[in-house]
Amino acid sequence: MSAAILAAGLGMTAPAVASAEPAAADSEPVLLVHGYNEGADADCEDLWGNARAEFDGRSVRTIGYYEGDEGCDEFVGGRGNNDNDTPIQDLAEEFANHIYTDYTSKGQSVDVVAHSMGGLVTRVAVLGTREGWAGFPPEVEVDDVVTLGTPHGGITKDPCSDPAQCSHQWWQMTRAQDGGSGFISKLHESADGAKDRGFDDPWAEGIDWSLVGSEEDTTVDYDRAIDEGYWAHQKYGFDEDLNNNGDPDCTSPENIDHQAIRLVRNGDFCLRYWHHGNDGGPFTTDEGWAPLEIARNAINHEGDNLPR
Repeated sequence: MSAAILAAGLGMTAPAVASAEPAAADSEPVLLVHGYNEGADADCEDLWGNARAEFDGRSVRTIGYYEGDEGCDEFVGGRGNNDNDTPIQDLAEEFANHIYTDYTSKGQSVDVVAHSMGGLVTRVAVLGTREGWAGFPPEVEVDDVVTLGTPHGGITKDPCSDPAQCSHQWWQMTRAQDGGSGFISKLHESADGAKDRGFDDPWAEGIDWSLVGSEEDTTVDYDRAIDEGYWAHQKYGFDEDLNNNGDPDCTSPENIDHQAIRLVRNGDFCLRYWHHGNDGGPFTTDEGWAPLEIARNAINHEGDNLPR
Protein backbone atom coordinates (compact mmCIF):
# COMPACT_ATOMS: atom_id res chain seq x y z
CA MET A 1 0.00 0.00 0.00
CA SER A 2 1.44 3.38 -0.96
CA ALA A 3 2.39 5.95 1.66
CA ALA A 4 -0.11 8.38 0.15
CA ILE A 5 -2.97 5.94 0.58
CA LEU A 6 -1.90 5.05 4.08
CA ALA A 7 -1.75 8.73 4.95
CA ALA A 8 -5.18 9.40 3.51
CA GLY A 9 -6.74 6.27 4.97
CA LEU A 10 -9.24 4.09 3.25
CA GLY A 11 -12.16 5.44 3.85
CA MET A 12 -31.40 -1.64 3.87
CA THR A 13 -33.57 0.26 2.03
CA ALA A 14 -36.99 -1.34 2.72
CA PRO A 15 -37.33 -3.61 -0.34
CA ALA A 16 -40.14 -3.48 -2.81
CA VAL A 17 -42.68 -6.23 -3.29
CA ALA A 18 -41.23 -9.03 -5.41
CA SER A 19 -42.19 -9.23 -9.04
CA ALA A 20 -41.88 -12.10 -11.47
CA GLU A 21 -41.46 -9.66 -14.37
CA PRO A 22 -37.95 -9.43 -15.87
CA ALA A 23 -36.07 -6.16 -15.64
CA ALA A 24 -36.46 -3.74 -18.53
CA ALA A 25 -33.97 -4.18 -21.33
CA ASP A 26 -32.71 -0.61 -20.89
CA SER A 27 -32.09 -0.95 -17.14
CA GLU A 28 -28.63 -0.52 -15.68
CA PRO A 29 -25.93 -2.88 -16.96
CA VAL A 30 -24.78 -5.48 -14.43
CA LEU A 31 -20.99 -5.53 -14.07
CA LEU A 32 -19.63 -8.85 -12.76
CA VAL A 33 -16.29 -8.40 -10.99
CA HIS A 34 -14.25 -11.52 -10.20
CA GLY A 35 -12.06 -12.02 -7.16
CA TYR A 36 -8.48 -12.93 -6.42
CA ASN A 37 -7.07 -15.52 -8.81
CA GLU A 38 -3.71 -17.08 -8.03
CA GLY A 39 -1.68 -16.77 -11.20
CA ALA A 40 -3.69 -13.72 -12.26
CA ASP A 41 -5.37 -15.50 -15.17
CA ALA A 42 -9.10 -15.64 -14.51
CA ASP A 43 -11.49 -17.00 -17.14
CA CYS A 44 -14.56 -14.80 -16.93
CA GLU A 45 -16.87 -17.18 -18.76
CA ASP A 46 -15.91 -20.05 -16.47
CA LEU A 47 -16.32 -17.88 -13.38
CA TRP A 48 -19.53 -16.10 -14.34
CA GLY A 49 -21.40 -18.37 -16.75
CA ASN A 50 -24.11 -19.20 -14.21
CA ALA A 51 -24.49 -15.57 -13.19
CA ARG A 52 -24.89 -14.48 -16.80
CA ALA A 53 -27.76 -16.95 -17.14
CA GLU A 54 -29.30 -15.79 -13.85
CA PHE A 55 -29.42 -12.17 -15.02
CA ASP A 56 -31.12 -13.02 -18.31
CA GLY A 57 -32.98 -9.93 -19.49
CA ARG A 58 -30.32 -7.57 -18.19
CA SER A 59 -27.24 -6.30 -19.99
CA VAL A 60 -24.44 -8.27 -18.31
CA ARG A 61 -20.75 -7.39 -18.66
CA THR A 62 -17.92 -9.39 -17.10
CA ILE A 63 -14.95 -7.30 -15.95
CA GLY A 64 -11.31 -8.34 -16.26
CA TYR A 65 -8.41 -6.61 -14.53
CA TYR A 66 -5.49 -9.08 -14.53
CA GLU A 67 -3.14 -9.12 -17.53
CA GLY A 68 -3.85 -12.83 -17.99
CA ASP A 69 -7.65 -12.64 -17.78
CA GLU A 70 -9.52 -14.30 -20.62
CA GLY A 71 -13.08 -14.32 -21.93
CA CYS A 72 -14.07 -11.05 -20.25
CA ASP A 73 -16.41 -8.56 -21.90
CA GLU A 74 -14.51 -5.50 -20.68
CA PHE A 75 -11.02 -4.91 -19.34
CA VAL A 76 -9.99 -2.11 -17.02
CA GLY A 77 -6.61 -0.42 -17.29
CA GLY A 78 -6.13 -1.30 -20.94
CA ARG A 79 -5.01 -4.86 -20.08
CA GLY A 80 -1.74 -3.62 -18.60
CA ASN A 81 0.54 -5.61 -16.33
CA ASN A 82 -1.81 -6.14 -13.37
CA ASP A 83 -1.04 -9.30 -11.40
CA ASN A 84 -1.40 -10.59 -7.83
CA ASP A 85 1.06 -7.95 -6.61
CA THR A 86 -0.87 -4.99 -7.99
CA PRO A 87 -2.30 -3.06 -5.01
CA ILE A 88 -6.06 -3.35 -4.63
CA GLN A 89 -6.40 0.44 -4.64
CA ASP A 90 -4.68 0.56 -8.04
CA LEU A 91 -7.19 -1.95 -9.46
CA ALA A 92 -9.95 0.14 -7.84
CA GLU A 93 -8.65 3.31 -9.50
CA GLU A 94 -8.69 1.63 -12.91
CA PHE A 95 -12.16 0.20 -12.32
CA ALA A 96 -13.51 3.57 -11.20
CA ASN A 97 -12.14 5.26 -14.30
CA HIS A 98 -13.61 2.50 -16.46
CA ILE A 99 -17.07 3.04 -14.94
CA TYR A 100 -16.74 6.79 -15.44
CA THR A 101 -15.51 6.64 -19.04
CA ASP A 102 -17.76 3.86 -20.32
CA TYR A 103 -20.91 4.57 -18.31
CA THR A 104 -21.14 7.59 -16.00
CA SER A 105 -19.88 10.14 -18.52
CA LYS A 106 -22.51 8.83 -20.94
CA GLY A 107 -25.34 9.24 -18.43
CA GLN A 108 -25.54 5.53 -17.57
CA SER A 109 -25.65 4.05 -14.06
CA VAL A 110 -24.48 0.51 -13.34
CA ASP A 111 -25.12 -2.29 -10.87
CA VAL A 112 -22.22 -4.39 -9.62
CA VAL A 113 -22.11 -8.01 -8.45
CA ALA A 114 -18.66 -8.85 -7.12
CA HIS A 115 -17.06 -12.01 -5.78
CA SER A 116 -14.42 -12.09 -3.04
CA MET A 117 -11.67 -9.48 -3.62
CA GLY A 118 -13.79 -7.99 -6.40
CA GLY A 119 -16.03 -6.58 -3.69
CA LEU A 120 -13.07 -4.72 -2.18
CA VAL A 121 -12.08 -3.43 -5.63
CA THR A 122 -15.64 -2.13 -6.04
CA ARG A 123 -15.84 -0.67 -2.53
CA VAL A 124 -12.56 1.23 -2.93
CA ALA A 125 -13.48 2.35 -6.48
CA VAL A 126 -16.47 4.21 -5.03
CA LEU A 127 -14.67 5.32 -1.88
CA GLY A 128 -11.62 6.73 -3.68
CA THR A 129 -13.79 8.54 -6.20
CA ARG A 130 -16.05 10.16 -3.64
CA GLU A 131 -13.19 11.11 -1.34
CA GLY A 132 -11.33 12.64 -4.27
CA TRP A 133 -8.17 10.51 -4.28
CA ALA A 134 -5.56 11.36 -6.87
CA GLY A 135 -6.08 9.50 -10.14
CA PHE A 136 -9.73 8.63 -9.47
CA PRO A 137 -12.48 10.08 -11.70
CA PRO A 138 -14.77 12.96 -10.71
CA GLU A 139 -17.74 10.65 -10.16
CA VAL A 140 -19.16 7.17 -10.63
CA GLU A 141 -22.86 6.38 -10.92
CA VAL A 142 -23.55 3.05 -9.20
CA ASP A 143 -27.04 2.06 -8.03
CA ASP A 144 -26.60 -1.37 -6.41
CA VAL A 145 -23.67 -3.44 -5.19
CA VAL A 146 -23.86 -7.10 -4.13
CA THR A 147 -20.74 -8.72 -2.67
CA LEU A 148 -20.42 -12.50 -2.51
CA GLY A 149 -17.87 -13.84 -0.02
CA THR A 150 -15.97 -10.54 0.06
CA PRO A 151 -13.43 -10.17 2.92
CA HIS A 152 -14.77 -6.86 4.23
CA GLY A 153 -13.39 -7.95 7.60
CA GLY A 154 -10.30 -9.68 6.17
CA ILE A 155 -9.41 -13.03 4.63
CA THR A 156 -9.62 -16.19 6.75
CA LYS A 157 -7.59 -18.77 4.85
CA ASP A 158 -3.79 -18.99 5.21
CA PRO A 159 -3.00 -15.74 7.04
CA CYS A 160 0.16 -13.99 5.88
CA SER A 161 2.26 -14.77 8.93
CA ASP A 162 5.18 -15.10 6.52
CA PRO A 163 4.97 -12.13 4.11
CA ALA A 164 7.44 -13.82 1.76
CA GLN A 165 4.78 -16.43 0.99
CA CYS A 166 2.08 -13.85 0.22
CA SER A 167 1.22 -11.83 -2.83
CA HIS A 168 0.62 -8.14 -2.18
CA GLN A 169 -3.14 -8.52 -2.65
CA TRP A 170 -3.35 -11.44 -0.22
CA TRP A 171 -1.28 -9.44 2.29
CA GLN A 172 -3.66 -6.50 1.94
CA MET A 173 -6.68 -8.73 2.53
CA THR A 174 -5.12 -10.27 5.66
CA ARG A 175 -5.73 -8.42 8.90
CA ALA A 176 -2.75 -6.78 10.58
CA GLN A 177 -3.16 -8.99 13.65
CA ASP A 178 -2.84 -12.03 11.37
CA GLY A 179 0.39 -10.84 9.79
CA GLY A 180 -1.12 -8.75 7.03
CA SER A 181 -1.35 -5.06 6.21
CA GLY A 182 -3.52 -2.34 7.69
CA PHE A 183 -5.70 -2.21 4.57
CA ILE A 184 -8.78 -3.81 6.15
CA SER A 185 -8.53 -1.53 9.19
CA LYS A 186 -8.34 1.50 6.92
CA LEU A 187 -11.66 0.53 5.35
CA HIS A 188 -13.30 0.98 8.75
CA GLU A 189 -11.46 3.78 10.53
CA SER A 190 -11.69 7.53 10.50
CA ALA A 191 -9.13 9.84 8.96
CA ASP A 192 -8.83 13.61 9.30
CA GLY A 193 -11.90 15.14 7.72
CA ALA A 194 -13.44 11.78 6.89
CA LYS A 195 -16.19 9.64 8.33
CA ASP A 196 -15.86 6.01 9.42
CA ARG A 197 -16.18 4.86 5.82
CA GLY A 198 -19.03 2.50 6.58
CA PHE A 199 -21.80 1.98 4.05
CA ASP A 200 -24.00 4.38 6.02
CA ASP A 201 -21.56 7.28 5.58
CA PRO A 202 -21.69 10.01 2.90
CA TRP A 203 -19.22 8.38 0.48
CA ALA A 204 -21.62 5.43 -0.03
CA GLU A 205 -24.77 7.52 -0.35
CA GLY A 206 -27.20 6.58 -3.10
CA ILE A 207 -25.95 3.00 -3.44
CA ASP A 208 -27.83 -0.04 -2.10
CA TRP A 209 -25.28 -2.44 -0.54
CA SER A 210 -26.01 -6.16 -0.03
CA LEU A 211 -23.43 -8.45 1.61
CA VAL A 212 -23.57 -12.25 1.33
CA GLY A 213 -21.53 -14.75 3.36
CA SER A 214 -21.56 -18.43 4.30
CA GLU A 215 -20.58 -20.47 7.35
CA GLU A 216 -19.23 -23.08 4.91
CA ASP A 217 -16.76 -20.63 3.37
CA THR A 218 -13.29 -21.45 4.73
CA THR A 219 -11.59 -18.72 2.68
CA VAL A 220 -13.61 -15.77 3.96
CA ASP A 221 -15.28 -16.28 7.30
CA TYR A 222 -19.04 -15.72 7.44
CA ASP A 223 -18.76 -12.85 9.94
CA ARG A 224 -16.12 -11.11 7.85
CA ALA A 225 -18.08 -11.49 4.60
CA ILE A 226 -21.13 -9.77 6.12
CA ASP A 227 -18.88 -7.19 7.83
CA GLU A 228 -20.25 -8.02 11.27
CA GLY A 229 -20.63 -4.98 13.48
CA TYR A 230 -20.94 -2.59 10.55
CA TRP A 231 -24.04 -1.40 8.71
CA ALA A 232 -25.29 -2.47 5.28
CA HIS A 233 -28.67 -2.25 3.59
CA GLN A 234 -29.03 -6.05 3.41
CA LYS A 235 -27.03 -8.93 4.81
CA TYR A 236 -27.51 -12.61 3.96
CA GLY A 237 -25.80 -15.57 5.59
CA PHE A 238 -25.93 -19.26 4.70
CA ASP A 239 -25.96 -21.10 8.04
CA GLU A 240 -27.56 -24.45 8.88
CA ASP A 241 -27.59 -23.54 12.60
CA LEU A 242 -30.36 -20.99 12.18
CA ASN A 243 -30.99 -20.62 15.92
CA ASN A 244 -27.33 -20.31 16.91
CA ASN A 245 -27.69 -23.09 19.48
CA GLY A 246 -24.95 -25.34 18.13
CA ASP A 247 -27.30 -27.79 16.40
CA PRO A 248 -28.26 -27.84 12.70
CA ASP A 249 -31.85 -26.73 12.12
CA CYS A 250 -31.94 -27.57 8.42
CA THR A 251 -29.77 -28.98 5.68
CA SER A 252 -29.14 -27.18 2.40
CA PRO A 253 -28.95 -29.24 -0.82
CA GLU A 254 -25.26 -28.41 -1.27
CA ASN A 255 -22.46 -26.64 0.54
CA ILE A 256 -22.09 -22.95 -0.16
CA ASP A 257 -18.33 -22.60 -0.03
CA HIS A 258 -16.19 -19.77 -1.40
CA GLN A 259 -16.68 -20.81 -5.03
CA ALA A 260 -20.29 -22.01 -4.81
CA ILE A 261 -21.35 -18.60 -3.50
CA ARG A 262 -20.90 -17.21 -7.05
CA LEU A 263 -22.19 -20.30 -8.87
CA VAL A 264 -25.38 -21.71 -7.32
CA ARG A 265 -28.68 -20.60 -8.84
CA ASN A 266 -31.36 -22.95 -7.51
CA GLY A 267 -32.56 -24.71 -4.38
CA ASP A 268 -33.93 -23.97 -0.91
CA PHE A 269 -31.22 -22.95 1.54
CA CYS A 270 -30.79 -22.44 5.26
CA LEU A 271 -30.54 -18.67 5.39
CA ARG A 272 -30.30 -15.87 7.95
CA TYR A 273 -30.96 -12.38 6.66
CA TRP A 274 -31.44 -8.77 7.74
CA HIS A 275 -32.54 -5.60 5.99
CA HIS A 276 -32.53 -1.96 6.92
CA GLY A 277 -35.87 -0.52 7.90
CA ASN A 278 -38.78 -1.33 10.17
CA ASP A 279 -38.96 -4.99 11.20
CA GLY A 280 -35.58 -5.60 9.63
CA GLY A 281 -34.76 -8.89 11.31
CA PRO A 282 -32.76 -10.94 11.62
CA PHE A 283 -35.00 -13.55 10.05
CA THR A 284 -34.25 -17.21 9.43
CA THR A 285 -35.67 -19.70 6.96
CA ASP A 286 -34.95 -23.14 5.55
CA GLU A 287 -36.47 -22.04 2.23
CA GLY A 288 -33.98 -19.28 1.47
CA TRP A 289 -32.78 -18.11 -1.93
CA ALA A 290 -29.71 -19.53 -3.63
CA PRO A 291 -26.72 -17.13 -3.78
CA LEU A 292 -27.31 -15.94 -7.34
CA GLU A 293 -31.03 -15.55 -6.62
CA ILE A 294 -30.04 -13.20 -3.79
CA ALA A 295 -27.85 -11.19 -6.15
CA ARG A 296 -30.54 -10.96 -8.82
CA ASN A 297 -33.29 -9.99 -6.41
CA ALA A 298 -31.08 -7.47 -4.65
CA ILE A 299 -30.13 -5.56 -7.78
CA ASN A 300 -33.68 -5.76 -9.13
CA HIS A 301 -35.08 -4.61 -5.76
CA GLU A 302 -37.23 -7.73 -5.55
CA GLY A 303 -36.52 -8.66 -1.99
CA ASP A 304 -38.04 -9.35 0.87
CA ASN A 305 -40.54 -12.01 -0.07
CA LEU A 306 -38.50 -14.63 1.72
CA PRO A 307 -40.45 -16.98 3.96
CA ARG A 308 -40.13 -16.31 7.68
